[in-house]
Amino acid sequence: MTDYSTPHCSRQLSLGLLLASFLVIQGCMGGYHRNDPVDWGDALRGMASWYGPSFHGKPSASGEPYDMWAMTAAHRTLPFGTIVQVKSVETGKSVRVRINDRGPFIRGRIIDLSYAAARELAMIGKGTEEVVLNIVSAQEGQIIQNKPSSHRFWVQAGSFQTLTEAVSFQEQLRPHFSHLRLQTVHLPSGEWHRVQIGAFSSAKHAQRAASNLEKQFDVEPLLLQDN
Repeated sequence: MTDYSTPHCSRQLSLGLLLASFLVIQGCMGGYHRNDPVDWGDALRGMASWYGPSFHGKPSASGEPYDMWAMTAAHRTLPFGTIVQVKSVETGKSVRVRINDRGPFIRGRIIDLSYAAARELAMIGKGTEEVVLNIVSAQEGQIIQNKPSSHRFWVQAGSFQTLTEAVSFQEQLRPHFSHLRLQTVHLPSGEWHRVQIGAFSSAKHAQRAASNLEKQFDVEPLLLQDN
């Protein structure tokens, strides 16, 4: 989770009969099954992971310093401040966490828990756990997203290690989304080219676009906010 807006491994996007297969960030794990977009009141089942000491004290995507002892978590699109109940399918243990970060970045995982939350679920040694997510309260997140702000929101559709792939994917999205941008960043893992759609005036509008993107192109979008 070093980069808060780029998955760590490559993944493939299936774009239908008219689209080519692109090399994207893909988790190095098998048996991935796509989940439907998260909606208020829906339960979502999938794999949870956790992140801990190496990130302690560093800024999260919300701007808060990451506190490994706090009951928090990272999610790709839920508004910051959303309270989520995370329940282990195997043990039945559950914990409530507050979303204050973005991630996880390995395909097939649906939430990244703080060290404290993962310890409550007894999953530290295993690293991952099959869980069910339920949104308990969106009140804090709604307050955040409705507050007047000059910030703009973007939805990252994919990140590629070659510019050709990024441009090709951007062209596939162009008939469906009016405003796209391509950003190139230099990371320890190399040069990455990010395809993003936007800009949106609120997190709510960005979430709606992320859901449409996921339905149409079978990707795992990432909600971003300009500083």
